[in-house]
Amino acid sequence: MHKQQQNRAGATRPTALAMACRMALATMALAAAHGARADSFTLDNGVEGRWSLNASMGASWRAANRDPALVSAANGGTAGVGNGHDDGNLNFNKGTAYASGPKATGELQLKRDNLGLFVRANAWYDYTLSDKGVAHGSFNNGYVPGARLSDQGFYANTGFSGAALADAYVSGEFDVAGKPLNVKLGKQVVNWGESAFIPGINAMGAFDLTAAHRPGAQVKEILRPLPQLTANLGLGDGVSVEAFYQLKWEHTLFDGCGTYWSLVDSLNCSGGAVVFGDALGNDQKQYNGVPVLAALPPALLNAVGAGALATVPFNFRLGRAPDATPKNSGQFGLSSHVFVDALSTDFGFYFANYHARTPVLSAVHAPSPAPSLYSGQYAAQLTALSKVLGGLGQAAAAKQIGMLGAIPGTELTWDYDATNIQSLAVSAATELGGVSVFGEASHTQGVPVQINAPDLVVGSVLGLGPQAALARWVRDPSVAQGSVSHGYDLKNKDQIQVSALKLFGPVLGASSASVLGEVGFQHWSGIGDPATSTRYGRGFLYGFGPTAALGGTCAGLNGYAPYCENQGYVTTSAWGYRLQGELTFSDVYAGINLKPKLFWSHDVKGYSGDGTFVQDRQTLGTTLRADYNNRYYAELSYTRYNKNAKYDVLHDRDNYSFVVGVNF
Repeated sequence: MHKQQQNRAGATRPTALAMACRMALATMALAAAHGARADSFTLDNGVEGRWSLNASMGASWRAANRDPALVSAANGGTAGVGNGHDDGNLNFNKGTAYASGPKATGELQLKRDNLGLFVRANAWYDYTLSDKGVAHGSFNNGYVPGARLSDQGFYANTGFSGAALADAYVSGEFDVAGKPLNVKLGKQVVNWGESAFIPGINAMGAFDLTAAHRPGAQVKEILRPLPQLTANLGLGDGVSVEAFYQLKWEHTLFDGCGTYWSLVDSLNCSGGAVVFGDALGNDQKQYNGVPVLAALPPALLNAVGAGALATVPFNFRLGRAPDATPKNSGQFGLSSHVFVDALSTDFGFYFANYHARTPVLSAVHAPSPAPSLYSGQYAAQLTALSKVLGGLGQAAAAKQIGMLGAIPGTELTWDYDATNIQSLAVSAATELGGVSVFGEASHTQGVPVQINAPDLVVGSVLGLGPQAALARWVRDPSVAQGSVSHGYDLKNKDQIQVSALKLFGPVLGASSASVLGEVGFQHWSGIGDPATSTRYGRGFLYGFGPTAALGGTCAGLNGYAPYCENQGYVTTSAWGYRLQGELTFSDVYAGINLKPKLFWSHDVKGYSGDGTFVQDRQTLGTTLRADYNNRYYAELSYTRYNKNAKYDVLHDRDNYSFVVGVNF
């Protein structure tokens, strides 16, 4: 990927933006003048080709005020005790743009005889993220209010501008004993199963969520191509088999820290995290540090050899160790399709073995950079000071300083290291009474499910709470540096989903219409009562729920009473549904077509271990698209979320977007 060099002074940013705009406008003008569109060609050597290009310009704005319950108390909100989820929320106010700029996707297909080549590339420039300052900041830009965000250290192809090769593979069509064999080698998408909206067996693949959140995103930009070898063999009589072997492990791409859709402040970020430090103030103060011991008498500090600590600006910057990643080998799959004429039904059978695509948070026995209280550097002096304060009758201060002294050297890591996740699935697709009906059922073993983050950090760092067993280095000083306490348990998931699609002719004044719906249900193994057993899910910002390991209460542990409950954790079962309707008004005026679309998503009950369902999460999306001669188009969309979905960390991110583009 070509990535523009960071320029904190911003000297080159307007030039880059102007160049991108000129390129987009020039290409549109060229298309208008010469009638350019996706086209085919033949070279002198017999190579046949086809190319296409989509270019667009768009912007997205926040449409709702932030919910104080999704902002930590230290940062001016009311949420629990953690500061790990709110940077993106604080950086963009209602009515401000959170993304804007041009993007383009180009495709080229070549074929000669039985051999072929397919290449797709993407390019983008986000003016808002590249050139505009934000109110709060992120770990990457040092939490400097008003400064631009930084994409330094982001995952490849998730920066604020760039160009990247997406699909790139060679293919061949062969005859094997009279049977057709199609083979592809290179970066490509394998999208198995019959999922419409709810991920099923296709969860074996990776997604590009950063691309999904750019204005005007297309599905082909969201499915991430992986380097792999695939083969499809037709056996005749409606039977085929397909297999893949992935040559390199790749993960799902997440939005960078501080951006509007950032899920966790330290995910896709070059730095670490600021957590559990409300007493020291907001993110800026905790990042820069506070001289916690400045008020203590110098003589007292000198008595325990801690005189120099009076001016140390302690902070709660929990360092981030490098991502834990799995091996490249061992990812493969096999599928078969059988079409039964008597039932007019296609049946699919699938098996896939793959490694984790999304991370969990784990703890590492390694010092965070000083003067972090997670560095372990000050443990001896703080412990000695605690004992002195206790002897002087200052019990409260002694307890607080003692807890700080008990913190060992600890960092966090984003852990993708769960390997050999195995999925078995069956699917069916048919037509009943003019309605296309399709669905799948799957069983997946070894899915890593995140242990509750507050429990994980307090357990790993202090040896307290329901995850105290994770703090091996607290109990045993001989534990080697770099040792990892994995923040997940492996669970099994059963899932079933059914979809239906109905196409209509002229209706409601439209030339055609469609309605698509899907319902899904999940069941997870080994999920117990959150009051007495391991708790999974529920983010940092919600703080602690009551647990037997901490006396059955969260008094003193969670400063926001509404979150002091055992809700929002992963449940044994969960379900929800999705609906989409679209009308097409053809040739409304002088070749202009209109397509209004309505989308509704509702997670009815339960919290799933993979984030698919979050109880009460609701999404209403409306879109109006106008196109001229199927070449030029404009699209206006609005998305609204359910503010009462208490444990949906994005429930206040209502937004609207406007995009104009051209297809060549």
